[in-house]
Amino acid sequence: MESEYHVKKFYTGSRIIENVCVNTIDNKIDNWNKESFDTHKSFEYMIPSFIDLQIYGAKNSLLMVEPKEETIKKIYNHNIESGTFFFQPTIASESKGIILKSIDAVKNYISNGGKGCLGLHIEGPWINPNKKGAHSLKYINQPIEKDVKEIIERAEGSISMITLAPEVVEEKIINLILDNDIVISIGHSELSYKNTIEYINKGVNAATHLFNAMPSIHHRDKNLTLAILENDKIFSSIICDGFHVDFSMIRLAHKLKRNSLFCITDGVTESNDEQYSHKFNGKFYENNGILSGSSVTMYESFKNLINKVGLTFNEALEMCCVTPSKVFKNKNLLPLDTNSKNSFNILDKNLNLIK
Repeated sequence: MESEYHVKKFYTGSRIIENVCVNTIDNKIDNWNKESFDTHKSFEYMIPSFIDLQIYGAKNSLLMVEPKEETIKKIYNHNIESGTFFFQPTIASESKGIILKSIDAVKNYISNGGKGCLGLHIEGPWINPNKKGAHSLKYINQPIEKDVKEIIERAEGSISMITLAPEVVEEKIINLILDNDIVISIGHSELSYKNTIEYINKGVNAATHLFNAMPSIHHRDKNLTLAILENDKIFSSIICDGFHVDFSMIRLAHKLKRNSLFCITDGVTESNDEQYSHKFNGKFYENNGILSGSSVTMYESFKNLINKVGLTFNEALEMCCVTPSKVFKNKNLLPLDTNSKNSFNILDKNLNLIK
């Protein structure tokens, strides 16, 4: 099906084209030109898809509780309602058995033509128990090399990211993960400032939910959090719902990190699981009184960054679309171009999501 969109500002992810007619076939960009632009038919913005690199579940199904293809389909259907076409389904600290089942779910989803899944994000169980957050202590452990090899071999490239605390993982295991082109994200950690810099220089290029489950900044004690904030070699996610991190702190973090800071939802859903019970309190989710996940979408996060953090449209777009695409070297999600894999969103001048 052929369609055309007249847009005042077309953000490709690498440049901005003003007053342009974009022609699509089957919702993929075929070509564009400025000569056919009609201001009377025009929308305000065309932007790339939002990208969420950390979402645990949707529609009352968590992947670690229901590790099957149908759960990932629910996450995809939930995401596209808010213009998020690319995502990493995520599991928190779990048993090796659940990790393997989650790997199989991702592989089945992708092999059966499932859309948008960038790979599995395994958050834990190789984390520091002192910074466990809402993770279950029952599963947190130090990894054994043969188990890590089994997990990687089973994945056959379907694991895209592992969040771990380097201080509880042997160096040879970290090298094994990196050698298999899996992004290591530092999280739930008390890693020292010095060691953080060393790991960044070795190729560890990401950190998980800045400020949450990591040390507070101290003016006389340099630590992991400060190392992340002052180093643009490491990308870091941050949750932009206003509850996990105050909007003023997001503003400060952005001033320091700029294009190495990106937004995630950390989204969960209602669950009565014994280890991972999530109850919605009207604003966010709690597990036995502990903040355990957000209810925000990437689209809502995008608006929060503009309306509550005070970022420009371009800066918010970087955090929700462009920067998360740069975490992976081999995904090629941007820019929006002819025959691009990426999808797009249409917004009006009030930032309402039209299509």
